[in-house]
Amino acid sequence: MARPRLLAILSELPAKRLGVIKAPAGFGKSSLAAAWAEQLEQDGHYVGWLTIDSDDDDATRFLYYVSQALHHACPDVGAGAIGLILENNLIDPTAILSSLINDLAEIEDDVYLFLEDYHWISASRIHQTVAYFLKHAPSHCHVVLTTRTEPALPLATLRAQNQLIEIDSVALRFDLQETQAFLDSTKPGVLNLPDVQLLQRKTEGWPAALRIISSMRPQSGSGLREYVHNLSGSQRPIAAYLTEMLDGLPVEVVDFMLRTAILDRLSGPLCEALTGSSSSRTILASLAQRQMLLAPLGNDGVWFRYHALLTEYLRQRLEADRGMETPELHRRAALWYASQELWTEAVQHAIAAGDSNRAISWIKNCAMALIKRGDLFTLLDWQRQFPDELMRGRSEVRLAIAWGLALALRFDEALKLANDIESDIAATPLPDEKLLCECQAIRSVATALKDDSESALPLAEDCVNRSQDPWTANVASNVVRFGHLQAGNLKQFHATPWIPYSVEEDRRNVFASVYRRCLQGLAELRQLRLTSAEGHYREGLRIAEQYVGLNSIAAALPASLIARILYEQGKLDEAEALVVDRHSLISSGTMLDCVRSAYFVMARTATARMNLERAHTLLERGENHGISRDWGRLTAAATAEQARLYLNEGRIDEGAACVDRLEQLSRKYPAPRLCAWSEIHWDYKLAHAHLLAQRERPEEAMSLLRELQREAEAADHRYFLIRVEIRLSALQLHVGKTLEATNRFCRILAACAGGGLYRIILDERPLIFDLLRATRESGNLKTDLVPYVDRLMADLQRDGQDRSTPASGARILSALSPRETGILSLIAEGLSNKEIARSLDIGPETVKSHLKSVFTKLGVEKRAQAVSRAQTLGLVITQ
Repeated sequence: MARPRLLAILSELPAKRLGVIKAPAGFGKSSLAAAWAEQLEQDGHYVGWLTIDSDDDDATRFLYYVSQALHHACPDVGAGAIGLILENNLIDPTAILSSLINDLAEIEDDVYLFLEDYHWISASRIHQTVAYFLKHAPSHCHVVLTTRTEPALPLATLRAQNQLIEIDSVALRFDLQETQAFLDSTKPGVLNLPDVQLLQRKTEGWPAALRIISSMRPQSGSGLREYVHNLSGSQRPIAAYLTEMLDGLPVEVVDFMLRTAILDRLSGPLCEALTGSSSSRTILASLAQRQMLLAPLGNDGVWFRYHALLTEYLRQRLEADRGMETPELHRRAALWYASQELWTEAVQHAIAAGDSNRAISWIKNCAMALIKRGDLFTLLDWQRQFPDELMRGRSEVRLAIAWGLALALRFDEALKLANDIESDIAATPLPDEKLLCECQAIRSVATALKDDSESALPLAEDCVNRSQDPWTANVASNVVRFGHLQAGNLKQFHATPWIPYSVEEDRRNVFASVYRRCLQGLAELRQLRLTSAEGHYREGLRIAEQYVGLNSIAAALPASLIARILYEQGKLDEAEALVVDRHSLISSGTMLDCVRSAYFVMARTATARMNLERAHTLLERGENHGISRDWGRLTAAATAEQARLYLNEGRIDEGAACVDRLEQLSRKYPAPRLCAWSEIHWDYKLAHAHLLAQRERPEEAMSLLRELQREAEAADHRYFLIRVEIRLSALQLHVGKTLEATNRFCRILAACAGGGLYRIILDERPLIFDLLRATRESGNLKTDLVPYVDRLMADLQRDGQDRSTPASGARILSALSPRETGILSLIAEGLSNKEIARSLDIGPETVKSHLKSVFTKLGVEKRAQAVSRAQTLGLVITQ
């Protein structure tokens, strides 16, 4: 099968001395080399081909065959060298090389020499001969090797001189597009795209496995699909191929592979501890050098992993042949990992060894460290491994699991476990007050994350007063802050104590520190202090990225809130970029305000780009997300935003249905006093006022808005107050109260300009244009606000022009290649570059290269811009 992707790499060979195609058997080395040789011959170049076997490991014999291959390709080359060898079989190889090089110097056209299966060469004299040839042959002479091992040639020097092209097993693996093309040629129409993607993922693009599957006896589409879904390395005929491969290896190497198959990743010291053999490091290095379906993890050459199919095969064979050894191997692995304090793997292998007591004791060593770093799901995965009765009496481990459940938003499970632990502790002769306080803190966190701020506040306040543990006290203080914030009590919010962490403790207690920064930012946003809010969020993001990582729940918390700030400032592309790649993390592990912020940014950005279908899809998803979590505030926010869009579009009936749902939510979540649920009632009243205005009932709408105005002022929620005031100003203008409307709107403009808000005004496009014009004509507009108003007017006019002249998606679609379109779709699904690379089995750098081309064709600079542009033009569809 033609592989243009790889042939494009080899097309650079005319400017190089050497090309090396290195991979184990079954990766298509010879096929690729043959295809390239055929292409070169068609282009009129001289091409010599020599297939090497084990009998060619003699310098003179090797040079004789090389001379024959070159002479066959070009009759003017090699005749003298062949004559020298026939005259004297013991002639110095340098004389033969000199003859060949002199002949090649007389040729003007490019000459290519292909040496297939160079791994059979072990004689150092031959390696020296080839190195000499590469150094002294004329520049129009090029050599291509196919080999299973690293050739003993001066590759480092050639790399430094930019005279080397290398294609390894990673590059030789079929990517998704090549897998699809291969199956279309061998099993046309049998597998659909999801099946092809599954096959690609399971085989990791290994050409031999794909060829084996395609050569199986004909079977129906459903039969082949079933085979693909059940595919493993222990199934025939894959297992038969792997058996033959291992049969050709020394017994000690096969023994090593079987024993180390229990590992998800391998290193020299670990393998030595596992096998007890001092030769383990040497064997691992040999396997890595031979690329025996062993892939490096990282660039440091320390850690490796077996191909997934080989791992399955080896584990099945280990179990069948030496099943009694398996628990002991896991035990050794567990002890080694524990000695390195790599607790995740230590616990996993202890569980596999059947050593539950040791596993649980190690969980105790690392459980709270995982929680404090935000690594919640590792611990919760372990929890499922043990029956409840085994955990009884292990309060510290159970408490860590309860923390994990609460912070992972599994509220009901966390509350039940905390209550059970509390009951067990209380039943002891001397109940541990510290642990009882921790149980209460967990209950307060679960209740707060469930968004019941009023119930959570007294629980947390008691913990702050009682706890002597900095983690527990500070987490509880975050709940207290949340409660005071939602109650509109900012004085108490800022007075809530915090026990400062040291630098080392800050590293260990990431989650508590990040949550604190997020809550501080939310309080500042309510006061229209966007710069201060962003500063808190950015500090939280710095802590998370420094101590946990970029792609972590801890980092997703502040990132989603920074996106809201950027959006309000009019930086839509930057805002969307922050949430698009992190959306799965934000949805699965962050608090309600973060999730709401992410949906808000994505939906508002889609609306700004005139993609209302995507906006509605996102908001429906957000509404369902809120329903599934019993987050009334999220459900209400998404529903209210849908109502706003429908009513702005003039779809009164759909908007009214949203208002009805909001009314039902307000009854389900009563808020007689200020609390988190008060925002549900505010969303309902604001949407209801909008509906009344659309139905030409302005006085009723203004009455409702004035009621909302008083409530927002009482809560000191200036951000929401701006939204209310904008609608009130527009209605006053509508009913002829121009002076009152423009005076109010001047105050709004001053507050927004001073606070750095922009989109909060621009997003009310149907209301704003007349208000801005009337305000400018009123003469009440202060001079320092004129640039701000001019920018708003210009953006409103440009927005109107964009809506009247939509771009052509068909033209852009025709410019994108199938691979570029596929990558664009994966970006729209929220996959990172690394995830896309794994999905398509290509390198991250290749993904970046395709993205650069996509950005150019779409006229954008960033991923989020590309997604929005593609969705606006209908190039990709979000489910």
